[in-house]
Amino acid sequence: MGNSLLFAVAIVVIYATAVVGAGSCVPIDINNPDVQRLGRWAVAEHENQVQDGIKFNKVVRAESDDDLELGLLLHLFIDATNGDGKDAKYEAVVDQIRGKPDLLDFKSVN
Repeated sequence: MGNSLLFAVAIVVIYATAVVGAGSCVPIDINNPDVQRLGRWAVAEHENQVQDGIKFNKVVRAESDDDLELGLLLHLFIDATNGDGKDAKYEAVVDQIRGKPDLLDFKSVN
């Protein structure tokens, strides 16, 4: 994943945090193609780790949690198809502070 994707998502989040205030959950525009690419990456990263057959459909909600101790955490709520071929919802938590994404958590939210 290119640095331009990370930069674009970071700019969106930094602007939203400045408007709302640090330490708040800030909604991120899911229509931004970079947010959708990050969601696709999160599902692929999870699939590489677990191999449970999840297929990405789209990010349906995204929020940033700007915590000075933890860094910049993105919460991506993802619509996907599970290994049984059924629609399912997942939450991916991605750390963006180190210049490249790091998948911290991926769980079902059904």
